[in-house]
Amino acid sequence: MSIEKQHWMDVLPADPYTVLAAGYLHNFHRQVLTMLYQPIIGSQALSLYMTLWSECEQTDLNPNNLTHHSLMLGMRTNLKTIYEQRLMLEGIGLLKVYEGSEEGTKKLLYELQSPLDPHSFFEDPILNIFLFKTIGKTQYQRAKNFFSRQAFSKEGYRDISSSFDSVFQTVTMEQLHEIQKNNEITQSDTQNTRLLKEQQPLKISVKMEEFDYDLFLDGLSDSFVPKRSFTAEVKETILKLAFLYGINPIQMKTIVMRALNDENKINTESLRLEAREWYQFQHHEALPTIVEKVQPIQHRELKAEPTTQEEKLIQCFETISPRQYLKEISGGAEPSEADLKIIEEIMIDQKLLPGVANVLIDYVMIRLDKKLSRNYVIKIASHWARKGVTTVKQAMDLARKEFEETRQGTTVAKARTGNRRNKAIRTEIVPDWLQPNAESVAPITAVTNDSSVDEERKRLEKELEMFKNKKKR
Repeated sequence: MSIEKQHWMDVLPADPYTVLAAGYLHNFHRQVLTMLYQPIIGSQALSLYMTLWSECEQTDLNPNNLTHHSLMLGMRTNLKTIYEQRLMLEGIGLLKVYEGSEEGTKKLLYELQSPLDPHSFFEDPILNIFLFKTIGKTQYQRAKNFFSRQAFSKEGYRDISSSFDSVFQTVTMEQLHEIQKNNEITQSDTQNTRLLKEQQPLKISVKMEEFDYDLFLDGLSDSFVPKRSFTAEVKETILKLAFLYGINPIQMKTIVMRALNDENKINTESLRLEAREWYQFQHHEALPTIVEKVQPIQHRELKAEPTTQEEKLIQCFETISPRQYLKEISGGAEPSEADLKIIEEIMIDQKLLPGVANVLIDYVMIRLDKKLSRNYVIKIASHWARKGVTTVKQAMDLARKEFEETRQGTTVAKARTGNRRNKAIRTEIVPDWLQPNAESVAPITAVTNDSSVDEERKRLEKELEMFKNKKKR
């Protein structure tokens, strides 16, 4: 289900919400958010976080009832954008959302979470890599240096700090009784309030539904890796690495075995290094990019086994990364850096999801005889982004509509020229999915190449078969 459908189901402008902070937010957090989080989540998501933070400060961190309509006015944007940026904050661990009901009206609670401290951020396997890939080596090192301090060795020093009991005197029984009595009064007066405390920042969580964790465990012998070695932290690290580097359960087994220490325990730092080295070996020293991602589960429409040819094609678009799709349609040849840069640009700047990018690749390749023209790609991507396209089906429907409009325009232009030109008419490559009605639409003619519709259909079927066989291996 797409975000466009979801946001109307999850929130309406008139829905009230309460915003509060889980802990104490201070100015140092602003620097962390701006320098470390903003390059990953973008300025709009950061703006939403800062707006909610401002609402907390206006009420001294006490709950405040507002409506999403007022939030739309304050940020000068629509509800769909706010909802999308809210999901971004949730995913990166900066916001928790709770849903409740009051007198039959749905009410949301937005709880702001503190950002990770710089040390935890740079130790996180996903955030660390995504920041590096987004801002580059120079800016990454600059940000890391900003949050670093000169190390000081304590060697040659001894701790001479005083203890509490050596400085302060104990209280008498009468004083203790009086304190307890006053404390009870204080508690009765403040039962509806809470004292501020330092909140432990949330680490980003990855469910990684595509990774078969049980299959991964079954592939490991208990004599080599005891099951007790897989703590909650180790499991979380494995799922994050599987998501980041696209590692399957069989490959992960090898990586985990190499990360074992002498006591047969799994060191998470070694695990991260082994996973990174494995990925760089597989991809010629490159770090993971956004073009390696596949369509997110929540934006896939095919839940059952595909039956028709179009459903099989949709499944292909949803389960393969844009880089891999470029490779498949090129007969196994690695995509050029220029082509990958174009696709990465539309996925970052236009925020196109991987499955939608695959449809765009196929559409442009068909129209431009296997070429990716940057200007043409960006023009279509911008249009699809404005239309809010988030699923493969939406992208295919819009491509059909655009193609039909172009075809009709070409037909009108030819009718106007009449017999002034006498050029050879040849059949343009048009796959079945691009035609509004494959059974009723006649082959479209244009002055292009000599390939027939049947040849294009065979090409698509061959690609699907290659992709299916590849996934079975």
